[in-house]
Amino acid sequence: MKLEKSVVMAIVALVAIVATASAYYEYDQWLEKQPLEVKKGDFVEAYYIGYLENGSVFASSFNENVTKDTPFNESMYNLTVLKVYIGDGIPKKYPEGWGAGRYSVIEGLWKGLLGMKEGEERIVGPIPPEKAYGKKVEPGIEFTTKAITKTEENFIITGVNNSSISLKWLPEVGEKFTFMPSFWGMDPNANPHWFWENATEVISFNDTDVVVKTTPDKTENLTLYPFWENKTKAIVNDTTITLITTPEVGSNFTYFYYIVTVENVTKDKINISFTSGNKTIYQEMNRTITFNRTVEIPRIISVPKGYLTNDLENLGYSFDKLAGKTLYYRVKILKIYKVS
Repeated sequence: MKLEKSVVMAIVALVAIVATASAYYEYDQWLEKQPLEVKKGDFVEAYYIGYLENGSVFASSFNENVTKDTPFNESMYNLTVLKVYIGDGIPKKYPEGWGAGRYSVIEGLWKGLLGMKEGEERIVGPIPPEKAYGKKVEPGIEFTTKAITKTEENFIITGVNNSSISLKWLPEVGEKFTFMPSFWGMDPNANPHWFWENATEVISFNDTDVVVKTTPDKTENLTLYPFWENKTKAIVNDTTITLITTPEVGSNFTYFYYIVTVENVTKDKINISFTSGNKTIYQEMNRTITFNRTVEIPRIISVPKGYLTNDLENLGYSFDKLAGKTLYYRVKILKIYKVS
């Protein structure tokens, strides 16, 4: 029996479709048997040893002291699993049982895990400081920050210790800023230059000191104390500023468990009472504060590290003990989680 040409072509096409489908099925079966590969957005469980260029180990999955070449042998050692998110920032979803937490690692490490498979072991590195814990904060670094004066000011680092950092101010004559006396070792309550933002001007400076002068931009209806709103005024002359607070007699506010009441106001004092239950305590406070408009302050100041951490990190610097170090990691992938 002779088949028509169109029938023959249809049979050939059907055979091709069946063969292709079979090939796809076999490929899918093969693909399912392949180990997972680490991709961005995955979560990973791994064993690791972190070490420096000289081979000294700074952290690892081991509870014991080990070398960089110690095998990940669970029968010989107590090993703690490292859980890692592969990517920057905070993930929106986590693997079941992980819970929201801190699974981030340095950029150089998580990028070095990309492409690894379950069961694979690899040395990730060298990881330069820029991709690890940043460059080390040390003398000679010049940077800009608002943390000291609320305006962008230039400083150079002159020293670093465990809790603080020494800075030398690089001012310009005529610039205005918010003077925060506490950074210069002055009592901010007795010298409230900070009360007016961007109202202090650099008059002159030498290698060691800066002369600054504060000129209030507002003198009436000031709020020096938040509980006595608009009750302070400033009297300004060539050399001093005097703040005078006049709260209303009989006005009160709550402070913790106490009711604080203004009992009397004299020329120099404000008499107040603290009442809690049946107990009342009387106290007086100065009504006026007088301080110099012009002050000479040192160019070098000491600031707690926490004030400058963000500014320096944005420039690639860090106070971490591994800052400035080139790092290596020996890693073994245990399990990869795909979270959709």
